[in-house]
Amino acid sequence: MLWVLAFKSYFDRYEYLHPEITWAIPGIDTQIIRVKGLLLWKENVLLSPASGALSYPLGRGPVRVARGAVVARVGGREVKAYQQGYFVAGKDGQEARWRYSALWPAKRAELSKQFDLQYLPENTAAMRGQIVGKIIEQPQELRFIGYMPMRGDVAEQIKRKKLRVRIDSEDTVSSAKIRVTQKSGDMTKIYLTMPWFPPELVLSRNYTLIIDAGQTEGALVPQSAILEKGGRTGIYMVRGARVVFVPVEGKRLPNDKFLVTKGISVGDAVVEDAAAAREGRIQLW
Repeated sequence: MLWVLAFKSYFDRYEYLHPEITWAIPGIDTQIIRVKGLLLWKENVLLSPASGALSYPLGRGPVRVARGAVVARVGGREVKAYQQGYFVAGKDGQEARWRYSALWPAKRAELSKQFDLQYLPENTAAMRGQIVGKIIEQPQELRFIGYMPMRGDVAEQIKRKKLRVRIDSEDTVSSAKIRVTQKSGDMTKIYLTMPWFPPELVLSRNYTLIIDAGQTEGALVPQSAILEKGGRTGIYMVRGARVVFVPVEGKRLPNDKFLVTKGISVGDAVVEDAAAAREGRIQLW
């Protein structure tokens, strides 16, 4: 039994003297806010000029069309685009009442209702005067209404009347002009001009806006290098031939990483497994 304890003591001491070392590397954490809301645009419906079989020579869209383009045929009669823009052969029932004055007073829950476009059937009988599609004129400004949490640097962005936005989380940052803001509890209601208007957005009036709420830079280390000790968050840092416990500040990131914003710098050597480390002398080689 004594030889087992001696053997364990030897290896414990060996691990303390020869810990696995890693180096803090540059790290950046981008804070992203996803805001669910509604899109607003100007549109006009196209009505059937006659009764008869309905067809769409350019497809049901959304498709970019020029003024005068034939977008539908009903019983041998042509339906033309009165203006250039996006044509889509569908409707969602909101065409006559979708306007800013009606939407801005809406509560947060109302802005979460789903409004998806329903395609109109092709090669079926259409009646005179029925909707056969709609034109969303181009160019025009696409607008957005939603409730945004106040996180990161969005308060400073509001002061500048612009928000940093992305089409997706991997996209480069664009700028959306702020038209109106209104405080609502711990949220802020926003009305924006979007920096883009791709045709596929007309398939739904719902949209999740991705807002860049600022970046945090620091020293990136494995989460395993972080330890709670004596009520403090810290890291075992290598200084010469010694290991010392250094309090740090920062935030946990995905993939078992930790971004240190105060306490150590990029390039500092730290013990990779803090749970198995202790302060004192070590042998690096």
